Amino acid sequence: MPSWRNFEEKLTLNLLLSPEEALEPLTIHVNRGRLGNQMFTYATLYGLGRLNRRHVRLMPQNYNALKSYFKLRHSQVNEFTFKEKHPWPIGSWLQPHDSHIPNTTNIVKGRLYPTSFTFFHHVQDEIRDIFQFQDTIRHYAQNVLRHVKRLRPWTEVYIGVHVRRGDYLSKSKGGWLRAFEGREVDIEYFRKAVDYFRRKYSNLTFIAVSDDRQWCKKYLPQFHILTLPFSPSPAHDLAIMAECNHTIITYGTFSFWSGYLAGGEVIYFSNFVNPKRRSNFPEEKMYPPKWIGISTTPKGFWDSYKNPFLDHDGNNVSVSKEIIL
Repeated sequence: MPSWRNFEEKLTLNLLLSPEEALEPLTIHVNRGRLGNQMFTYATLYGLGRLNRRHVRLMPQNYNALKSYFKLRHSQVNEFTFKEKHPWPIGSWLQPHDSHIPNTTNIVKGRLYPTSFTFFHHVQDEIRDIFQFQDTIRHYAQNVLRHVKRLRPWTEVYIGVHVRRGDYLSKSKGGWLRAFEGREVDIEYFRKAVDYFRRKYSNLTFIAVSDDRQWCKKYLPQFHILTLPFSPSPAHDLAIMAECNHTIITYGTFSFWSGYLAGGEVIYFSNFVNPKRRSNFPEEKMYPPKWIGISTTPKGFWDSYKNPFLDHDGNNVSVSKEIIL
């Protein structure tokens, strides 16, 4: 296996070369995830394709999940004639050997939900260019910010705030925080994130989108965060976040793309996963190195941690008010 330094050198060289025209296009298997996961799937494929000098095509499910929102530049595979050849298994993040996908391989498999920026960060500017919103969505987002400007005419810097709740707080087996023994984002995190930007910039307006607007309207006004009305679709919310200068995120793939597409400074909620489970979620593989993590986890918290979504027998229990707040 090549050293990581040699891997970086090969990566740089490959990006300067054109894809091999004669090779069969590379595709990637699909998942049932929503917008953020579908974007990760596409971005992972593109990043691996560029690294290996391969043209790429999307599976129809991935293509159809994104075409209404973005100006897709890649075509889709004909699923009726497509036959897998030598599938290439990927892990949770990019490995040096992923730069050596055989020319005989026509599909990437392995990790069903790839959610690491390492698969595509070497072409980050191209990724932002790939995810160009359809004109109607982009214009909607721009009009929203114009309206905010009329309400707060002093605004020079927009900070997008994404608050993920919903299924992350679910008490079912599908709940992310339950499954990975995670700690829910708290009010103190927003206080610290807002303070960071206020110390650094002036004439700010913070605007929030969320799958739980009511929670935001109840708890975020104390930080002068404006919660926007519901948009026509999650993609419209994402477009609004992408138009902002900087971003505060919580967790989840939608949060990630909110910060990644905006391209400015990003504050993320750090140290929210039980250290015993962090091999599944190493922050250095999930968040780009320039992003800034803020932790509000008290010292010694994980030493006596008990999953708040389970009782001592492993059964579902209600989430307490303290946990929610």
